[in-house]
Amino acid sequence: MDSFDLFPLACVVNNKFLAIHGGISPDLKTLEDIKKIDRYHEPPRSGLFCDILWSDPVDNDQGSLENGWRGNEVRGCSWFFGVDAVHRFLQRNNLISVIRAHEAQLDGYKMHRWKGSSDFPVVITIFSAPNYCDVYKNKGAVIKFENNTLNIQQFKDTPHPYLLPNFMDVFSWSIPFVTEKVTEMLYMLLRHEDQDQESGDEKINQEDIEKFKQITQSEKIKNFEKNKSLQKQLSKSGKEKLRSRLKFVATMMKMQKTLREENESIVQLKGACPDKRLPKGLLLQGKEAITDALQEFNYMKLADSINEKMPNIHIPQQSIQIKKPGQSSKKG
Repeated sequence: MDSFDLFPLACVVNNKFLAIHGGISPDLKTLEDIKKIDRYHEPPRSGLFCDILWSDPVDNDQGSLENGWRGNEVRGCSWFFGVDAVHRFLQRNNLISVIRAHEAQLDGYKMHRWKGSSDFPVVITIFSAPNYCDVYKNKGAVIKFENNTLNIQQFKDTPHPYLLPNFMDVFSWSIPFVTEKVTEMLYMLLRHEDQDQESGDEKINQEDIEKFKQITQSEKIKNFEKNKSLQKQLSKSGKEKLRSRLKFVATMMKMQKTLREENESIVQLKGACPDKRLPKGLLLQGKEAITDALQEFNYMKLADSINEKMPNIHIPQQSIQIKKPGQSSKKG
């Protein structure tokens, strides 16, 4: 962000082309006006600084626009400019054309030949991002200027390389899978122990006790019966604890499986929550609940999109000043 905040706002190529992001401004009379801009601030909602980032050429073949300017309702700020405004600016500054970006184009570029097809375009829109947002299906383009010759090179998008969710490394991605398998092993061990206890109790009741009854006296048999009753109570208590552990491990298994199978949705949903935490109990409800929660969030985000526009308020520039190169903060 530090580098981005310090990008130049405009440049002049070969003393004939003005390259800017958005377009010209009613406040832009000469190139010296750009040099007077205090770059080390966030762009305001109006004025020259705003316009060279947000203005657009009018969208018609002739570039006709009454008075040369019209409010830009699409951007919510700045202006649309037409052929008359551009022509006056180019003549005043001895330039040939304005090269700008700011709008996706199907072929990656657009020549605004408002003065006629035989003349050099007074505005060139160049857009270098192919298949913008992965949905536009547009080409990208760049301008090459060599030996006083201007060429436009187009290119298509290429498939994205495979990336794990949230750019995780393989080790981090595999942890939920490994944890799930370890939990399954623990569950099977505890379950096997529970089955052994039940089968062991049954064997003592049917075989061992009968043998003891035959070879011991009646008093010893009574003592053994008491011990056997106590053993049953202890065994029952142990079984309850074991079953409680089994229930806990089974719950953990479900959570680990949900984490592994729905990892990407969980990452998206956590990012959507203000505290970066999932709603309590959501993992226990399974992957359907996670998907429903994410869909509900996306729906609400869409419904609230109108509030994502820049608010129509004045922002004090001193409160958002950008640190200049070489500027160090003073300790008070």
